[in-house]
Amino acid sequence: MGFVFKDRWALVTGASSGIGKELAEELAHRGTNLVVVARRENLLTDLATNLEKKYGVRAVVHAMDLTAPDAAVALTEFLKEYEVSILVNNAGFAATGPVLDTEWATYRRMLDLNMGFLCELTYRMLPDLKRRDQARILNVGSIAGYQGVSNMVIYSATKAFVNNFTEGLQWELHGSNVAATCLQPGKTESEFFDVAHMRGTRFVKSGVMSARAVARQGIDAMQKGKPSLVTGWMNKISIFGLRLSPRWLVGFTIRNMFREMGR
Repeated sequence: MGFVFKDRWALVTGASSGIGKELAEELAHRGTNLVVVARRENLLTDLATNLEKKYGVRAVVHAMDLTAPDAAVALTEFLKEYEVSILVNNAGFAATGPVLDTEWATYRRMLDLNMGFLCELTYRMLPDLKRRDQARILNVGSIAGYQGVSNMVIYSATKAFVNNFTEGLQWELHGSNVAATCLQPGKTESEFFDVAHMRGTRFVKSGVMSARAVARQGIDAMQKGKPSLVTGWMNKISIFGLRLSPRWLVGFTIRNMFREMGR
């Protein structure tokens, strides 16, 4: 019997917008109760109200700053009254431009959220996940993690960590009741472009997938226990080509693309 979503509990981080919001919606559509977490309580409340009304599931709001010290400890403590069997690590953000154009404090928060929090929360929740009959972990990586990306140097490095962390974890969990999947989207319509100051650039004018399509593909892959999923045929072709090309050529091409964008 395959993994069943109905009546289970899922935690979704970064659920207030974009891919995280759509992941929460897709899980609710499949009958999953939710704990949704992000900073913006008003957006989480609107989301939870809508999901409960639309799908008849329970949706619990927990607003918090996931970059705060001991955030993973606090969240794990909060979750003790819920039998969470699905962990969705989606929270993260990017900064673009030459590496010295961004304050180190911003990079520090990015490293803490994109890697540190994700890793610690997984570590702290894994014992409980192993106690369930079946459990799933979905970590949101990126195709940017396949290659060092100029003008997104630290972001692409954090996503390389997520991609590799999830792959290693899946091999370690192989044959157990827990499966880990890394969702690796490319360009996706979300607030990501606004936070990264990429809205309106040529980079985002083509080949952009909807967050809903990305979420649906990600949940399908998680249900099947796939180790990873690159979303969209264009992204799959790009990654295939990247693997066949010399790394210097890929890096040169990406650098020139950002130069043409004026970044």
